[in-house]
This record gives sequence, C-alpha cells and structure tokens, in this order.
Amino acid sequence: MAPTIKARDDVDGCGCLECRNIETTTTNRTVLDALVWSVRLFRSYPSILAFAGVIILANRLLETDIITVLPMPAIGVAEVLTAFVFIISIRAYVGTIVVSELTGESVTIRKGLRRSLARTPSLVGVILLIVFSLMTIPFLVFLPLLVLAGAIPGNPVNMVGFPVAAAVGGIAFAVPFLFLLFKFWFAPEACVIGQYGPLKSLRVSWHITTNYRGKFVLIGMIATGSALSLYLPTYLPEMGESLASLNPVLSVISASVGELLSIVWASAYAHIYVQGIVS
Repeated sequence: MAPTIKARDDVDGCGCLECRNIETTTTNRTVLDALVWSVRLFRSYPSILAFAGVIILANRLLETDIITVLPMPAIGVAEVLTAFVFIISIRAYVGTIVVSELTGESVTIRKGLRRSLARTPSLVGVILLIVFSLMTIPFLVFLPLLVLAGAIPGNPVNMVGFPVAAAVGGIAFAVPFLFLLFKFWFAPEACVIGQYGPLKSLRVSWHITTNYRGKFVLIGMIATGSALSLYLPTYLPEMGESLASLNPVLSVISASVGELLSIVWASAYAHIYVQGIVS
C-alpha cells in the first residue's frame, strides 16, 4: 500500500521523523528547493508526465475543430471528464508518488493509481466543501453591507459614487474569499496523503497554513508570476500580421505549458504538506 502521512497526534505509536522514514533534509527544504526537487522527481517517474500528457493532448484536441463530428453533448461530457481527471486524479497520483519518494517506500504505477481511485470520492467531497465555503461564507460576510446600504435613505451608489461602492463591495467579498482559499489550499493533500475525511482535511489544511503563512505567500507570488508570464503574451493586442498568425500557436503552447507547470506545483504542494504535517 502507498504510505500515509498524518499529523503526529493522529499517529499510532511514535510520530518522530525516524519512525516515519522522513529525513531532516525534507523538512529543511525551501519552496524553491521543493520545486527543483519536483522537477527531478518527474525524471524518476515518467508515468506522471505520461498521464498528464495524455490529458493535455485531449484538452488541446477538444479545443480544436478536429472532433467537430461529435455531437456537442459528447464534447461537453469529454471536457468535464478530462478536467475532472486532470484536477482530481492527476493531483492525487502526484501526491501519492511524492510521499512514497519522501519516505523511501517504492510505489508502483498500479498502487499509485489504486490510491488515487480510492481517495477520489473523498477528494470530490473536499472540493465540493471548498467551493461551497468560498461561495457562501464571503456572501454572508457581504450581506450585512447590502442590508446597511438598503437601510440608508436615497441611493448609496449616487452618494459615494459607483467606483467607491464597487471597490468597497469587491473588497468585502474578495478578502474572505481569498482568506478561505488560502486556509483550505492543502486540503486535497491532507485527503490523499493523510487519508483524512473531507471535514478533517479542511481542519488539517487550516492548521498547516497557520504555521506556514510566509512560505505560502511566496508560493502564491511565484505561481501568479509564472501564470502571468505564460498567459499574458497570448492576450496582448495584435501587432501586425505576424503576431496575429502566431497568437493561436502561442495560446496552445502557453495552455499546455501552464498545465504541465500545475503538475509541478501539485508536487510542491504535496512536499510542503509533508513538511507541515510532520513538524
């Protein structure tokens, strides 16, 4: 079976690093070290790139006119299926491989896929809980502001101006949204690597992000910068016929590279989860 890494309080027996087969080098790696380690990991496990490559190729084919012979409902189902496999199954498989490498317990492709499939129902529950929290809690925070605006005589938008009202409303919704997204970021890793249930995974992620605020901010900055550097060129204004002809090619390349990088980030997230849960 693939190894499981839980919090020390949830481990039967000794929860020290030695008993978990985790080296101190693992706990001392920085975010950049974890990224470099993830790239090297893919060289040792080409199955990760093979699985990801199949899904990425399927995504690119679905975006072209090659499969126009298929009815639209079939194309829609295929798009949902590929997105589900990429977001859920690939991330679960990568997390399983990462923890096996960090603990020195070899995991075959078959065992990795078995763990991924076994944790898929719980992982879907985690994703649904996160989406539900991100949609409802920020709205509940924003609701008193709407009630207060409705209680003010006249039109509050005309009183303060639309830009100010829009900025206040956006901040009132965005702050709790981003905060919850930050706190629940490692819930998928807790579900797959720690084999926690959906609710427990959210609590574990909340605890990890409390101790790793600075590291997580750095992760967010690097991930945002890499995403902008990949996708921004495809949305630049057209500057002549050459750029117009290259824009579709740039879109395909940037989308594919961006999805590949997301796999690298998934490996880094799993590594940081292990660091946080054993510390």
